[in-house]
Amino acid sequence: MTGFGRARGSLSDRLAASVVVRGVNHRYLDVQVRANVREELPEVEARVRDTVSAPLERGRVTVQLDLEWTVPPRLRVLVDEETAVGLLHRLRRLAESEGADRSVELRDVLTVPGIVSVSAEPTTLDDDELAALETVVGDACDAFVSMRCAEGRRLADQVRTELGRLDAFLDWFEPRMPELRQRALDRVRDRITEVLTSDEAPDPGRLLQEAAVQADRAEVAEEVVRLRAHLAAFRTRLEGGGAVGRPLDFLCQEMHRELNTLGSKCREPEVAERLVDAKAFAERIREQVQNLE
Repeated sequence: MTGFGRARGSLSDRLAASVVVRGVNHRYLDVQVRANVREELPEVEARVRDTVSAPLERGRVTVQLDLEWTVPPRLRVLVDEETAVGLLHRLRRLAESEGADRSVELRDVLTVPGIVSVSAEPTTLDDDELAALETVVGDACDAFVSMRCAEGRRLADQVRTELGRLDAFLDWFEPRMPELRQRALDRVRDRITEVLTSDEAPDPGRLLQEAAVQADRAEVAEEVVRLRAHLAAFRTRLEGGGAVGRPLDFLCQEMHRELNTLGSKCREPEVAERLVDAKAFAERIREQVQNLE
């Protein structure tokens, strides 16, 4: 399911954090953490990933973490004094030997690359800041999960509608099963009669085997019973809530299998037409289940 959540909070006197959690459909759970700092923060990414993963089962989730300095970070200034002094003396001697109008000053040396280096304080979080960050991430994740739950309820309503249509198909089909079975058996009987009255003598064993196969194909009661059972199990899991996407996906496969078997056994035109609609209902259920947690 898709979702979105955002939260912002203070981590300490020096840092604040803004967290955005986004998710799209995916077969498995895949959490990616992105931060706005240049250096790697494995301990921070691990804490964020664990917090986001806890309430989720499926989905490709992206967490954008922006750390903000609430006070200017301290700068670390390093001066290569030995190199600066040596370079200053050499430049002054060179200026004197060349009769330069202006003597070399220290500020001229400090502009040389490598003499002075300025770096910001590394972004490291202490235990208290990590705990505060976990709270902010949890708030964003709660908003994300809330949106996914709302979408899940809408999807569940659509699935219930399609399940009702499959029930209606079975309600139409079951009373006609004896008639459909009799039609199939009549075709088998006519075919056997045609073979027996032909000039070429048939193989009795092969004839009985073919008759048994055709008679078995005419019986679809087991498929109907299994399909009813799959629908009941589907409803039970759907109403039970929680992470039901994977078991419902499996039940969708089983329902498709039973509908395909019905189609191969019952080739009456009126059944074939309604089976096409039933398979469309089952396919729409499968598409919605792919979006469920």
